[in-house]
Amino acid sequence: MKYLTPINKNTNEKSVSREADAEFHKTLQLFFIKSNQNKCVEIRKALDEGDIDMAYRLVHTLKGNAGQLGKTILQVAASDVEEQLKHGKNLVTDELIKRLEIELNMVLNEFTSKNIS
Repeated sequence: MKYLTPINKNTNEKSVSREADAEFHKTLQLFFIKSNQNKCVEIRKALDEGDIDMAYRLVHTLKGNAGQLGKTILQVAASDVEEQLKHGKNLVTDELIKRLEIELNMVLNEFTSKNIS
């Protein structure tokens, strides 16, 4: 018995916890990919149709999802667009939408490449 190393229960629990966290994070990434493939198209469509409330909700949700996944650059880009819709007026510039689209595509590409197995 003195030559056997006991299994540390805490180490095993931490390992299982890390694996569960990684799996949950992967699930969130896959859901993000599925939910946001056409998000900029949806936002542009809402803006073109004058539906500021819908555009605001779409970009607000995107901002929250980006923050949840630690994608702060995308979160800031979404926040900048959201700010221009805040008072029920469309003050969004093409530059802001293009920046949002670029950042979203970068995150989508990153998550897609990580989750292709």
